[in-house]
Amino acid sequence: MTICYFGDYDQSYNRTRVLIRGLERAGAKVLHCNVRGKSGIKLYSELWKQHRALKGKYDILFVGLGNARFMPTFARLISSKPVVWEPLFALYDNWVFDRKYVKQHSLKAYKLWFVDWLGCKAADLVVLDVDTHARFFQKLFRLPARKFAHALVGADTDIFYPRERTHSSKNFEVEFHGKYIPLHGAEVIIRAAKLLENENIHFTMIGDGQDAAKTKKLAEDLELSNVTFLPFMSEKEITSYIANADVCTAILGDVPRVTRSIPNKMYQAAAMARVSINVDSSSLREVFTPGIDAVTACPGDSEDLARAVRELKESGRAYEMGQAAYETFQRNATPKLIGKRLLTVLEERLQVPVHTSL
Repeated sequence: MTICYFGDYDQSYNRTRVLIRGLERAGAKVLHCNVRGKSGIKLYSELWKQHRALKGKYDILFVGLGNARFMPTFARLISSKPVVWEPLFALYDNWVFDRKYVKQHSLKAYKLWFVDWLGCKAADLVVLDVDTHARFFQKLFRLPARKFAHALVGADTDIFYPRERTHSSKNFEVEFHGKYIPLHGAEVIIRAAKLLENENIHFTMIGDGQDAAKTKKLAEDLELSNVTFLPFMSEKEITSYIANADVCTAILGDVPRVTRSIPNKMYQAAAMARVSINVDSSSLREVFTPGIDAVTACPGDSEDLARAVRELKESGRAYEMGQAAYETFQRNATPKLIGKRLLTVLEERLQVPVHTSL
């Protein structure tokens, strides 16, 4: 199968990189029709020119995750081939309920809903990260189940793989990396750190973003002595901190989307044989099993998070659970496995033959 990967997607972004590499490793040929750094008429004009040279050379037009949310509609207008869209999340859900930038019943909220509905309507198939999320899209946009499928986020195994610690610590090490959006629950982590301040438990917080300043101010107000803040880092730089952690944090915020996805960083930790703490949910249980290869805590609950960290430390099971997480990752979420399953879905749903080397 030949796939034209289309749009203003970022080829370096984890989700996009894993899907592209997974499809290629599963035997698909991927052609790129990609424009970055442009918007409006210039963006669509350049894509149209690139696409014109690729007409007749692909079986599916795959609209990758990007900022231009009218891209699936544009793809539908210029191609007679099946159109697949990978939005990762709904703008409406993200801006209204997750980041809380927009009021729920405002005109802007309705506009965001319409833009995503239109994208789903234009696409022949919409690919989300887990089945729970796909069913949420189906209900939110009132569209038939056949419109939706899922492919796990996974992690790039060229970057994330098991490695030895580079230094030892007398403390039990907890790692966080992210953009400090409400979904991550950074403030929850800080309040949990305060509760664990005298128990030889240390937290490393890596990144920057929406709530970073507020989170650091909270740590100052609480006069924390067991938290280290570090700036944004590349994925390759982050790996050393995951390797030196006993447990990693995934998503712990008290927002609706926390129950509908499994984040990049949980797969990344699992790929490095590290267990993560995440909110328990149906989406989590599609891949991981609490108590075996994952630790769970209640959303937005710093006391429950502190309990989960403390119990993991006292049980001495962090290494064992990390190994179990790695085995789960190898069975379910390597790029090649994700690509192979996605190719099968494309064949079944879109009636496009799959010709692979597998």
